[in-house]
Amino acid sequence: MWPAADFGGFSTNVDASGGFFKNFPAADSKKTMSSRGVIPCTCAEISSATQDGDKFVSSTGIHFSQVTLLGVVRSVNESSTRFDYEVDDYTGPSILVKQFVDDEDPSAEHGGSRAVRELTYVRVYGHVRSFQGTINVVAFKVVPVTDMNELTCHILEIIYARMIHAKSNNNANVTDMSSRDVPMNPVTNIRGLSILQSQVLSCVRAAIDDDGITVAQICEKLRGVPERQIRDELDFLSAEGHVYSTVDDNHFRVTEK
Repeated sequence: MWPAADFGGFSTNVDASGGFFKNFPAADSKKTMSSRGVIPCTCAEISSATQDGDKFVSSTGIHFSQVTLLGVVRSVNESSTRFDYEVDDYTGPSILVKQFVDDEDPSAEHGGSRAVRELTYVRVYGHVRSFQGTINVVAFKVVPVTDMNELTCHILEIIYARMIHAKSNNNANVTDMSSRDVPMNPVTNIRGLSILQSQVLSCVRAAIDDDGITVAQICEKLRGVPERQIRDELDFLSAEGHVYSTVDDNHFRVTEK
């Protein structure tokens, strides 16, 4: 899919965690990764995964049920109730993404009632499902990618998630009980959130101004992440009750610290 040694100027030998791997506690890797909510994945990982109850397991042992993937739309099949996309990210077989039409929410943010065109790069959020032995993704959000920096960000999130998984596996084999007393990093220990969502929430939580933190300030802290993606994560965190807007749509505070 992408050269293994160089991802948009970032080397896989570089600590992509932004310092968040330090003091990562020993934990069961299955619980650690499955608690992260939406897992960044490639098409190859999804298509080769095996089912384990209501979740799926990748070849590297990562458990997931909700994923986000980024690729190009190879084909579109429209019906009155659903859009079927063939999404390809060049890592392996393409993935069938099913998006059901929501006539009550025609906003572009959620795809609306208009299908994405072929050869468009999209970011997909959805649930992994298996039907008659074929794995697909039922999307709750399909968004065209307008800033290709998002591709680099997605690659780094995939690398980061796998590094966490590998590190938690190594730590699980260590019998030093003192590791239980190590404080958990607040960025990597927010249950049900993706890595980027946790980072955005951490930025909002650190705000000291009464009006909260601005979107521009979050962009400054998370350099390289497109503003649109940060706003998407803020919308998600707001809908989940973690943050709220204050004086306007550009200022946010946490609901509770």
